[in-house]
Amino acid sequence: MSKRSSYELKRRILQSIREKPLTYAQLERKTSTGYRSVKSNCKELEEDDFIKVEEFMHPANGQTSHKVSITSRGIEKLKKKEK
Repeated sequence: MSKRSSYELKRRILQSIREKPLTYAQLERKTSTGYRSVKSNCKELEEDDFIKVEEFMHPANGQTSHKVSITSRGIEKLKKKEK
């Protein structure tokens, strides 16, 4: 299996959260990528203001989780790439 580019992963993350926010773990499964890779790419996307990452307490187990949602700038970036 060939390694996906960081660009491709970022695009897939944006597409995955377009409809609704997802956690890192959900993004990991949806993009078939490791947790660290998802987290580091999300950090870069957040620095560029394409996504927002919010920390929250998971109700079932009390552990900290992160919810990733797309920003208006992220939506615009996706629209440009689809043209």
